[in-house]
Amino acid sequence: MFAWLAHIIEQHPLLHRTSLALWRRFPPRLAGFLKGQLARNWLVGVVALLIDETTKPTEILLVEHSYRRKGAWGLPGGALELIAGDPTAPGHAASPDDVIEATLRREILEELGIEIEAIRLLRVDAVPYIEEEPGPYRLNFYYRCSPKQGFAVLREGLKSGKTTPVSPEIKQMRLVALTDLAGYDLFSSDVRFLRDDLPRKINGSYREG
Repeated sequence: MFAWLAHIIEQHPLLHRTSLALWRRFPPRLAGFLKGQLARNWLVGVVALLIDETTKPTEILLVEHSYRRKGAWGLPGGALELIAGDPTAPGHAASPDDVIEATLRREILEELGIEIEAIRLLRVDAVPYIEEEPGPYRLNFYYRCSPKQGFAVLREGLKSGKTTPVSPEIKQMRLVALTDLAGYDLFSSDVRFLRDDLPRKINGSYREG
């Protein structure tokens, strides 16, 4: 709400130092409340890149989201659920070491009915604003992974219609050649990753047509 005020204060060293000195005098609960008002809210997202490099050209799994009118196609994933607890009291329970990876596995299974493995972090991307889906700022964790049953089984399941989305959030899913991405109405944050980052991550093995 007041993020603009915090930004102005940070641009003036004397005002910034004075504000920090005053901040130390605030009771912890009041400081916590003010921090919540001054700071932007962030949503932690997890994104799966199921890439099959055994095909020529390389293919990647895309999904069509039912709730977006623009940028409906994109990479599968989800968001980290809120951690239970009282934000005004000390917390003792620690999150599991693999909390983000576990979230990704859960989201892909719940939405697509696919178990994934070989998870490897490729990139963390801070996304300040998404035109198609305004809301909290996003911190997206992009992971490369593969279907547990293998791409050949996945491809056959998609072709035969036996493998279909299990969540109403997803209309359809499809293995798409990286050279054909321009033919899809892609989610803007995924476009940036697929266009600018992915070619470097897989040694520049494709170029958009």
